[in-house]
Amino acid sequence: MIVLVGITLFNLEQAHASDILIADFENTNYDNWTISGNAFGDAPPAGTLQNQMKVSGFRGKKLVNTFKHGDQTTGTAISKPFEIKRKFIAFLIGGGADLKEVGIELLVDNQPVRAATGSESEHLLWASWNVESLIGRQARLRIYDHGVGGWGHINVDHIIQTNNAPRRFDRKNQLEAYRKSEQYLDEPWRPQVHFSPEINWMNDPNGLVYYEGEYHLFYQYNPAGNQWGHMSWGHAVSRDLVHWENLPLAIPEENGEMAFSGCCIVDHQNTSGLGSERSPPMIAVYTAHGHGKQVQNLAFSNDRGRTWAKFKDNPILDINEKNFRDPKVFWHQSTQRWVMVVSLALEKVLVFYGSEDLKKWKELSRFGPAGASDKSNWECPDLFELEVEGSTDEKHWVLEVDMGAGSIAGGSGGEYFVGKFNGQEFIATQDARWVDFGRDFYAPISWSNIPRSDGRRIWLGWFNNWETCLIPTSPWRSSMSFPRTLALRKIHNEKDRPAFRLIQRPVDEIRKLIVDEIPIDTSVASWPPTRVTQPDQLNGMHFILETTLVPGTAQSCGLRIQTGPDEFLEVGYDNKNQHIYVDRTESGEVNFHPSFAGRHKAPTQVINGEIKLTMIIDRSSIELFINDGESVISDRFFPRSANPVVKIFASNNTASLKDTRIQQLNSIWQPQEKN
Repeated sequence: MIVLVGITLFNLEQAHASDILIADFENTNYDNWTISGNAFGDAPPAGTLQNQMKVSGFRGKKLVNTFKHGDQTTGTAISKPFEIKRKFIAFLIGGGADLKEVGIELLVDNQPVRAATGSESEHLLWASWNVESLIGRQARLRIYDHGVGGWGHINVDHIIQTNNAPRRFDRKNQLEAYRKSEQYLDEPWRPQVHFSPEINWMNDPNGLVYYEGEYHLFYQYNPAGNQWGHMSWGHAVSRDLVHWENLPLAIPEENGEMAFSGCCIVDHQNTSGLGSERSPPMIAVYTAHGHGKQVQNLAFSNDRGRTWAKFKDNPILDINEKNFRDPKVFWHQSTQRWVMVVSLALEKVLVFYGSEDLKKWKELSRFGPAGASDKSNWECPDLFELEVEGSTDEKHWVLEVDMGAGSIAGGSGGEYFVGKFNGQEFIATQDARWVDFGRDFYAPISWSNIPRSDGRRIWLGWFNNWETCLIPTSPWRSSMSFPRTLALRKIHNEKDRPAFRLIQRPVDEIRKLIVDEIPIDTSVASWPPTRVTQPDQLNGMHFILETTLVPGTAQSCGLRIQTGPDEFLEVGYDNKNQHIYVDRTESGEVNFHPSFAGRHKAPTQVINGEIKLTMIIDRSSIELFINDGESVISDRFFPRSANPVVKIFASNNTASLKDTRIQQLNSIWQPQEKN
């Protein structure tokens, strides 16, 4: 017993033994490190180097940063020998992710026994090696940079020996502090009816799936900061598509691989063998980005998505390509197999695969290039079948795909094809059309496993644009669109041939948020603009505005959301060019990017002399649905006040806006359990 107590005390003492600093790189030179090549320079640099994205996450004022003169430089740094005395060697690391090109190694007997690299981010995070089996051995560290292409550099700082390995992503303290702040989920530009993460960067929605009464929303997330990097899957759930509960990180970046975009399905028949038919598993299929290529991986959950395990035999699909990403998987009933559509991004080609078990995949066919095929890339595809409005038996397949640049309003956006899919190949039966005519709707993906009793096809998209994505918000960046229901509407073109338009409408659940309705007299519009609401009537600035434009012969007509003497967001109809537009040129903070200010327009039909408009205004965003969703304009804007008035206008003649009403909305951010 005495011996056991002694051992226990010894172990406790060891666990709390102080850390041993190997290097913090705070001196004016590299001390006893042996430097070769030209990537390191004569001394550790103070943070970001010329022409480099901002470097963050390091300690003190200096670090190892081999971006000296850009990615073309190469070199090595080797430490003096030291004795391994603790269970772990830990360090902060960032930069490139290709272990063959850049990284840090532990050398024992001049042989590498451990290695690590960055994750294509300039933000440094903790990494550690378990070296308990090497305690007492002599070792050296080697930091190397052989890379000369993109991300051909490495960042390293604060190397220590420790018995307590630091967490790679430690959001606990950040979240606890933020949740106690006075502005928790209520910053001036924080949307109040659209989902946004509590803190940090978010982009594309991933893995939308309905399971046991919950709508799951996964999304591309940086757990380490407020700009792109360290892509992992964030997670939230909702029981009504309106109120969201934030959950812990689902699929983190690890082992040099980011978790890029993908999908989730429910494997009802347990074809994967990862659950049971009585308790079917949730399956995530996602792109793993790292080590110089992109592959498709699988993760699964057997506890309603609360915890996730990566499939032991990943990757499930690897064609040795650098730009092969964003799988969308669904069950094709007629062929009784799973179908995956995934993008060869730079080729602008979508590849279709089939599988019986979600593990082994066979190529079926390819589609593309097509549509705006000279623009940017293709990514984040979705494929689903939709009913035609007014029909009980007519359906067509819709294939949606996104491009990072070159969209209709500039920057990133998406297009869709209507056609046929037989389980083997997709054939477009009409030309591509734009999904959204604004600048801020990207990578939409639809929910899988919606119950048949519901029957809707519902999607949402990232409410941002890659060109202007660094919007002026903190401590979070980006939000999602409001969920939308989809349908097809049959129209006739100039040759009187039937064609179909994708119809998008906000889900009916938004009505749950309505707390007050304000009728407005907008019967006569002229110039100059006339105020039709009272000051303080719309304080808070999250509401639905519905109206019907009757433009007559006016050159233009519409309304303004006025947030200052010379600050307004304008929604109008251009009679000569026959389009509805959203103009955010004078909408507030527009100078954070030269491409942000502007006017975005959607071709519009005047039906029996009228144009029906429904818009969701939410502090820093507008979603404008034209003629019951036949066209949509989604835009961000950043007003300096959340206490607007509405004005109406018509130029060169009078016009009217009829049936105008404003419905004020409650915030979705109800008190919730914090995870």
